[in-house]
Amino acid sequence: MNEKQDTNHTREGVILILLSSVMFGSYGVWSKLIGSSFGVFYQGWVRALLISLALFPILLFTKKIVSFERNDRKWLAIFLIFTSFTTAPIYYAFTHMDLSAAYLLFFVGVILTMYIVGFTLFREKITKIKLIALITACLGLYAVFSFSADTFTPLAACMAFLNGIASGGEIAFSKKLSGSYSPLYLSWLSWIAILVTNGIMSLAAGEIQHVPSFDMAWFYLVAYATTGIIGFWLVLKGIQYLESSIGSLLTPLEVVFGILFGIVIFNESLTFRVVLGGLLIIVAAILPHLHKIISSGRVPTASLR
Repeated sequence: MNEKQDTNHTREGVILILLSSVMFGSYGVWSKLIGSSFGVFYQGWVRALLISLALFPILLFTKKIVSFERNDRKWLAIFLIFTSFTTAPIYYAFTHMDLSAAYLLFFVGVILTMYIVGFTLFREKITKIKLIALITACLGLYAVFSFSADTFTPLAACMAFLNGIASGGEIAFSKKLSGSYSPLYLSWLSWIAILVTNGIMSLAAGEIQHVPSFDMAWFYLVAYATTGIIGFWLVLKGIQYLESSIGSLLTPLEVVFGILFGIVIFNESLTFRVVLGGLLIIVAAILPHLHKIISSGRVPTASLR
């Protein structure tokens, strides 16, 4: 493969990852548009059902559904437990606070959890650059949390951070499985877990089990599920043309797009502390990957799989 082809594939990969960031960044928009039309757990299990049904034929056709090795089952169980808490909390946060604060609190929860799990359970090496990134993330968390409490409820903020912890644990423990099983298969299993747990919680909480209808709330819910499917496909396609370090540099952009959507669509305003916290959190996310690229002494090119 010549240099021109490498450049073209890299550009294509970047565009696909950017588009996926737009899809994931729109989650807050759909959540706010749905609002209180559906229960927190009800929207979760319905969305999980729609996505699970869409992915199942693909898995069946590609023969990706396989049994798990005995040694992998404990990691699968932990992975699915974390996964079960990755939809309802952030939905509550999106509908009860500004998107900017919700996204930032969520994202710092992801970063901190991945570092803590990596350092404590997986015995990953604590390098100087990782320690700097961890401290930077904590400073960003403090900056976001310390702005006026009038703009959000403590419960909503805790839900955003809790969802970040759940998503961070999900990502961290998926590393124990992703080398042996299809990412699409793991994603499908995670949505099945969300379907079951959110369905049970919806019934236990006495939420109204709505009959599908042709109204705007249902349109938003279906659009919410659809953007998730498209976003995931774009990620899978995009990383085929990028080295993982470059892809990791681009992932924080979903937070940026989420904040921009909040400003443009819902007229949300940004305070200095939120901007400062956001910059610190994004720097914390990209710093280890940027250091890896610089220390390698070369410009990454496409890496077709």
